[in-house]
Amino acid sequence: MRSPVRLGRCESGTTAVEFAITAPLYLMVAVGILQLSLYLWTVLGLKHAVDMSARCAGIGAASCVDAASTQNYAVTQAYGLSVEPTRFVVAKESCGQSVSITYDYTVEIPMLSPMKLPVDARSCVPAY
Repeated sequence: MRSPVRLGRCESGTTAVEFAITAPLYLMVAVGILQLSLYLWTVLGLKHAVDMSARCAGIGAASCVDAASTQNYAVTQAYGLSVEPTRFVVAKESCGQSVSITYDYTVEIPMLSPMKLPVDARSCVPAY
């Protein structure tokens, strides 16, 4: 058995203790960066979808002849996202043909409660 003085000077296992202290913080930061990246992917994907579908409806393309077809077109333009077509709102406004969406993105970081971040994307293109 080791004496208390000798045990206090022993440095075996300090790496494991340091890892146990810092690993949770490191993992929270790493997952947080990943979640932020996925949030930005969602924002850009939905913005692209409303831009392209408003343009499609504004120029009167064959694939966007009515609101339902414009909503379906918007879903195809939302890269990597599974969004129901009814979430896209298609309307004629004074600026032209408008498409918008409101979407809740859920951020889940370990050891923290889930947070919902709203994503609002809107685009309006003059109708021709």
